[in-house]
Amino acid sequence: LLLILTVSYRQTIHAYPSGGGAYLVAKDNLGELAAQTAGASLLTDYILTVAVSVSAGVSAIISAFPGLEAHRILLAEGIIAFIAMMNLRGVKESGFIFSLPTYGFVLCILGLLAKGFWNAATGQEVAVAPAAAVQLEGTSRLAAVWLLARAYSAGCTALTGVEAISNGVPAFRK
Repeated sequence: LLLILTVSYRQTIHAYPSGGGAYLVAKDNLGELAAQTAGASLLTDYILTVAVSVSAGVSAIISAFPGLEAHRILLAEGIIAFIAMMNLRGVKESGFIFSLPTYGFVLCILGLLAKGFWNAATGQEVAVAPAAAVQLEGTSRLAAVWLLARAYSAGCTALTGVEAISNGVPAFRK
């Protein structure tokens, strides 16, 4: 799905060099109703992306600091307010602020890979959990379907960024 969407938006970027997201492309090619449907879908997607991302982030923070459990909702609301404030400051300022956790994440992943390669190169033992045969019955089948649906929704969340690139073509000029 991501490959198809990426190829589609690549064509959109070439057809609309001054920027053209789903709303503009749908309006030019399919009419006002299709454009409004695309706009409403994107608005819903953006709201759900923030909700899911903040919920996951707060859960990760609470797993690291269990004492914050009582403040889960306040923490989530504070993060959403911070994101809203930063976005209201403008693209340049918010882009810098939001790039910091992104670079931090990339550095953590690179550190994790470096540690793994170091362990393998120095002959340190790498613990791997043994694979277990799983029999799916009753509730387990429902859980497996839920996990597949969860994985699909996580993949769909990755699609959100592709729309942002299409809208911001002028910011990515050579």
